[in-house]
Amino acid sequence: MKKLEVPESTLHPSHRRSEATSPHSISRLERIRLGGTEQWIRIQGKEASNPVLLLIQQGPGLPMVNEAADNHKRWHLEEDFVVVYWDQRACGKSFHSTIAPESMTLDQLIADTHELILALTQRFQVAQLYLTGFSFGGTLAALVAARYPELIRAVVCINLDVKWDVAEQVAYDFALEQATRRGHQRALRELQRIGPPPHLASRSFGTRVKWVSTFGGVNRHANYRQIQFRIVGQLIRSRDYTLLDIVRTLRGMNFVLDQLLSKLPTFNLFEQLPRLEVPAFLLQGRHDVVAPASLAEQYYQMLQAPKGKQFIWFEESAHELQYEEPGKFRDVVLAVKQQCEESRAHE
Repeated sequence: MKKLEVPESTLHPSHRRSEATSPHSISRLERIRLGGTEQWIRIQGKEASNPVLLLIQQGPGLPMVNEAADNHKRWHLEEDFVVVYWDQRACGKSFHSTIAPESMTLDQLIADTHELILALTQRFQVAQLYLTGFSFGGTLAALVAARYPELIRAVVCINLDVKWDVAEQVAYDFALEQATRRGHQRALRELQRIGPPPHLASRSFGTRVKWVSTFGGVNRHANYRQIQFRIVGQLIRSRDYTLLDIVRTLRGMNFVLDQLLSKLPTFNLFEQLPRLEVPAFLLQGRHDVVAPASLAEQYYQMLQAPKGKQFIWFEESAHELQYEEPGKFRDVVLAVKQQCEESRAHE
């Protein structure tokens, strides 16, 4: 695989691509049944004949459909893809009280993703689609690509979780060190109260996330409150969420965490995913302490990827590179598409 050529970002205030629709555009909010539960997707694209791109959200537990809000786009991927935003099982609009807690497993999430991919490839009459996941969603994307490579044109993993127990400890140590250095007594009290990981409940996990975020380990340009306001603001602005949906979204975050966290401390991609049979692109924020950059780099070095692999640093980012460097993120995804389409033309 030749090195990805990523141009200088074109996404800045003086150069916004047109959002005007074409006769062949698509913009639909749809309900779909996956794994026996009702889930929601939004499909958007300026040309329905463009390649399909499925986005898998970060979290665990965060929504994704809210990212499709028309007036606050960061990535403009609908120009070149049919983009599928998906609120996974128990996330966002897809949360409801009848979801069985025992169904919240990694295997079930993989099965849901596979079922959705089959539905999308059939609907758009394509053999494969592009798969992009953020954080825990990047890990899920990689696992799906490994299990069903025949359905995936390429996988793009952003700050993927590699080894859960190590990542937890790095994040906790960062928050504790920052609190001590800054003399932040409230942070020290709360971090000492929850103690070192594992943090297996939404409350202790949320406390750690709060202080890691406050001290810049999640987003170098936004603290915990600003990140919260961004998510809630997206939900409020989105045409796809009612007030009840927003309440469900917030409930779903805690539900997913409480059901999944206990299953993750032994998660280890070094052991569980040593090989990928699709082109793999790992995007990593240099300053990420949630999914530590050192772990991602080690994993990349050991990953066997006969179809090609690339590791791309985002030098100005922590864990949310898609928000911290949105223009570069967009350009990388477009470069992946261009490279894969050129490769296909020569097959």
